[in-house]
Amino acid sequence: MSTQSRKQRQLAEREQVFLDRAWAMVKNDGVLNLQMSRLAAECEYAVGTLYLHFSSKEDLLVALASSRVGERIELFRRAAAWQAPTRHRMFAIVLADMLFAQQSPEFFHLAQYVSTQTVWAAATVARRADALAKSEPLSTVVRGVIDEAIYNGDVDSQGLSGRELSSGLWAMCVGMHALAGAGGLLETQCEPGAYRLLQFQINILLNGLEWQPLMPMTDATAQRQLTRQIMSELFPEFIVTAESGALTPLARNFGDGPNE
Repeated sequence: MSTQSRKQRQLAEREQVFLDRAWAMVKNDGVLNLQMSRLAAECEYAVGTLYLHFSSKEDLLVALASSRVGERIELFRRAAAWQAPTRHRMFAIVLADMLFAQQSPEFFHLAQYVSTQTVWAAATVARRADALAKSEPLSTVVRGVIDEAIYNGDVDSQGLSGRELSSGLWAMCVGMHALAGAGGLLETQCEPGAYRLLQFQINILLNGLEWQPLMPMTDATAQRQLTRQIMSELFPEFIVTAESGALTPLARNFGDGPNE
């Protein structure tokens, strides 16, 4: 191994030490309480060494968020590879996103914070480019299902490209994640839980695009059956196998229409 290769490996290993410890601190104390000086001290490095890797706290947060997208990508790919109509696969991707949001709330709080202009704009161009590259598989999976649906004639895209059409679904999910994370805010405005409401509204949007097969919005049983089929076939780790057949508290948010 060359001296250059060894140095690069050592830098990568040290950066991972910083990221691992920063993630533990975020989980324990919250993203706003993360301090660069304390992080350096807990990793037993000088603050200057930490700044050799990350030009600012914002740079570190963007790197931290982008380092934790692997599991989310795996869930998306699992949904996209399902042997089912394109509409059902798209809905399964939305469910995957909601499941991951509830399974890893700290990650989603971090991702929401990083996506604000204050943090994102303060990170270096190189760090932002790396974050976009690491998250690209998520949009690639979504666009793949949408492009297939357009090609098959499953959906009326209204002349929109796969990337353009996916932006509406993305905006709905991001917005509901934000409302769900602001405990009690959504509940003052409407009765259903955030993610049950999102499922219902996603199906309304897909129906509006005439994405086949259409979902009868007045049939809560049909909605429940599709969701539980997806849960059992694609995401069984989120379901408790019990005599009652009950779902975990996590999965109970994924069953029915908004008025369940």
